[in-house]
Amino acid sequence: MKCIIIDDEPLAQELLEDFISKIPFLELVASCSNGFEATTALQTQKIDLIFSDIEMPHFSGIDFIKSLDNKPMFIFTTAYSHYAVEGFNLNAIDYLVKPIPFHRFLKAATRAQNLLKLKVEETSAPPTGLLYQCPMYPRSLLKLITTFVSLCPVPSLCSYSM
Repeated sequence: MKCIIIDDEPLAQELLEDFISKIPFLELVASCSNGFEATTALQTQKIDLIFSDIEMPHFSGIDFIKSLDNKPMFIFTTAYSHYAVEGFNLNAIDYLVKPIPFHRFLKAATRAQNLLKLKVEETSAPPTGLLYQCPMYPRSLLKLITTFVSLCPVPSLCSYSM
């Protein structure tokens, strides 16, 4: 999972870089000091996850996330708990308050990984609620509803409704 860090504090960036290096499914693409640098990273690479501080010079992490048209998943990493409600209203994956213990970072990263897996499964799954002709059973159709598959004999379609 490709990720970037947005934090104006070098020590916070170093800590997050260290944490990311310990998690095999995370790949750090860029460490950015502000939203301007992050915009460049987002324009040049496909980013799956953003770790963003909130209070930064020029504009906040919240304003930066609000400014994105196609938002990657994001986790706020901040020293201030009072932005949490606003963060979750923006659909943050998690909200980590500094100093961040590694176990909390790992939990947040794992949550993001699980959500990404679900997104991939959703986009690769066939449309739901449709009927398909099954070559192995020519007198039956496959009825797909979410991930459940069942065979319907053709005569029973008269009573089938979606």
